[in-house]
Amino acid sequence: MPRFYPNPFLRNPEALPSVDDVYKKVRDKCVSAIRGLCTYLYERTGSFDWSDLSTYTGISGILFVSLRLRNDEQLVQECRLDRFMNEINTHVAEVFRRRDKSKLQKNISVFTSNYTAPCLIGALSEHHNKHSTLGMEAFSAYVKCAKYAMNEMPNEALYGRIGYLAGLIALSDAGYPVEQETIHLIVENILREGRYLSQKIGKRRGDYEELVQNRPDAPALPPLMFKWHDKFYLGAAHGFAGILLTLLKVHEKLPNALPEGSLEELILPTTKWLCKLQQPSGNWPSSLGESLNRDRLMQWCHGATGIVPLMLRAYKVTGDEEYLISARRGADAIWERGLLTKGCGLCHGSAGSGYALLSVYQNTGDAKYLTMAAAMLAQLVARFG
Repeated sequence: MPRFYPNPFLRNPEALPSVDDVYKKVRDKCVSAIRGLCTYLYERTGSFDWSDLSTYTGISGILFVSLRLRNDEQLVQECRLDRFMNEINTHVAEVFRRRDKSKLQKNISVFTSNYTAPCLIGALSEHHNKHSTLGMEAFSAYVKCAKYAMNEMPNEALYGRIGYLAGLIALSDAGYPVEQETIHLIVENILREGRYLSQKIGKRRGDYEELVQNRPDAPALPPLMFKWHDKFYLGAAHGFAGILLTLLKVHEKLPNALPEGSLEELILPTTKWLCKLQQPSGNWPSSLGESLNRDRLMQWCHGATGIVPLMLRAYKVTGDEEYLISARRGADAIWERGLLTKGCGLCHGSAGSGYALLSVYQNTGDAKYLTMAAAMLAQLVARFG
């Protein structure tokens, strides 16, 4: 089975929606799809699987949808979602009560943990109410998990430290008093391990050359190296892109939380290294080693879809045009191969492709990418809606 459907707009570009269509016809399709999805969830609230409280695949993810919808009252009214919102909101306290700390020693990522995900949802749901007992209790429970970041665990987003750090940033954005020292200690640990692994590889002759397949044009060994399950993944879920993007967010939002000199000496040089691994197609390989010469996966978890947001953030931080050019090349590759047969999810589905295209529009103002994202959405709804 092919990994993606042919993009019909490549042969028929005049069929692309206009900017006016995006705000009318395509928006109507969005409203209809949101209403249908929320109705589906509402009718099944009594049969939720309470064994999975995660954001990635479980109940906290459903609750997070309601939190995002709550920020747009007009959309809630237009989609007639009052019953859905009221029903879903009754589960926030319950999911927090059921949080499970049995695996905290090995996984504190807000994406997949059955403990930190409910804590984050509980805190974010009540951030507007400074007197909420639930909000402060959930915030306190989340912050106390920082001690586990010192345990042996991966640094990546889906199961590791970066997934926990992303939650701290979200809480800080919501107005909670996250201590910069807490973030500093976690970042310091991540950078220490990344630097140690890079130095270890550099000391063993031939190791890095093997990872880059002895390519004469390969960039030099970066100051940070990360691996998950013995593979050097490059993408957002398990690899460099997710780690570096979150570290750049820390720099933007809480710059004093970064160790002195780490942005210029460690984070940005490693980001530039990843930029230079972009393939002629505009995509990125999924990992170093044998996969370096393959151009197969175009998803948020592996490939351009998850790396484009990093390139955009790096451009925003540095003003270096090479990052913007890289992001545009990645977006064009996503446009060609992003209508994925796996489904409509964010991680390895077409919604992730649309999200990446939309992020390019938001960072450049180029309406070309807005219409691309809208067309991707229209195809997604037609095939999977």
